[in-house]
Amino acid sequence: MTIDDELAKGIAAVRAGQRELARQHLQKVLLTDSKNETAWLWLSGIVETRTQKRDCLQIVLSINPDNTAARRGLEELAQSEAADFLSTFEPHRPPAEPTPPPAPAPIASAPAPVISNPASFDEPPAEMFQPLPIELDQPLPGFGFAPMVAEVSPELSPVASSPTSNVPKPPQNLEAPCAFCGTPTQSTGECSTCGTEQTFDCPNCGHVLDVRENWVCECGHSFENFLTAERTLDRERLAQMYSDRDFPAAAVKQWKAALPTSRRPQQLHAAIGRVYDNLGLYEQAEMHYRLSKQK
Repeated sequence: MTIDDELAKGIAAVRAGQRELARQHLQKVLLTDSKNETAWLWLSGIVETRTQKRDCLQIVLSINPDNTAARRGLEELAQSEAADFLSTFEPHRPPAEPTPPPAPAPIASAPAPVISNPASFDEPPAEMFQPLPIELDQPLPGFGFAPMVAEVSPELSPVASSPTSNVPKPPQNLEAPCAFCGTPTQSTGECSTCGTEQTFDCPNCGHVLDVRENWVCECGHSFENFLTAERTLDRERLAQMYSDRDFPAAAVKQWKAALPTSRRPQQLHAAIGRVYDNLGLYEQAEMHYRLSKQK
């Protein structure tokens, strides 16, 4: 059975509500093609926890930063978490106002006028202390958000249009030299000569940094910290920081790229296996665990 057949069966199982069967088919796809963004996107709809869903969507964006469906999924996930957070608070009532002391007897012989139920002493209505409701967008077709890019409106989402968006921007000079070997480059992808990518998620704040233009992120973190003495990229150090800062997709990408030249491939396979294990991709995790035990 081809990858396309497995992917089609996985998508059909998701739509039929057969979560376990869908997981098996999608994992087989990812075991063969770990960068299959469609499989990661559909898998995000059937994993068990929000953390796993977020990791799947972030992996999609690490493969294709322009995947609108993944961005919309992360937006909806954030809205849902905010709504659940606010729902844990009980409506708050202020303490009752103290009863005013009785008015002194009037000097005049005429009886003092009686003020019945003065408005200033009324208890505020309970509606004033209810938590503000959050109006969530209506769920899109699929499993909470549109599962295929073709089903998403071409309009940019608020996240994509935000000035702090994580979408990489092309360099001002499209023929800027590779930051590592100096070869002219014309895209934000990998250098055609040395194979090193030119844009990275900052491991400190997550913003995308194009090292052809600047080595220092807007948060102040310098990417030169991950250069070797020969001015090549130390992928293992970079991957470890991604892992420490909870960027699992970026960490796995760098660990895999470091494998061919690493002096400790067993440790890298073990680290990759733990990430897949946490995502519920047990077959792929087991494969890397087996490789970690080979000498």
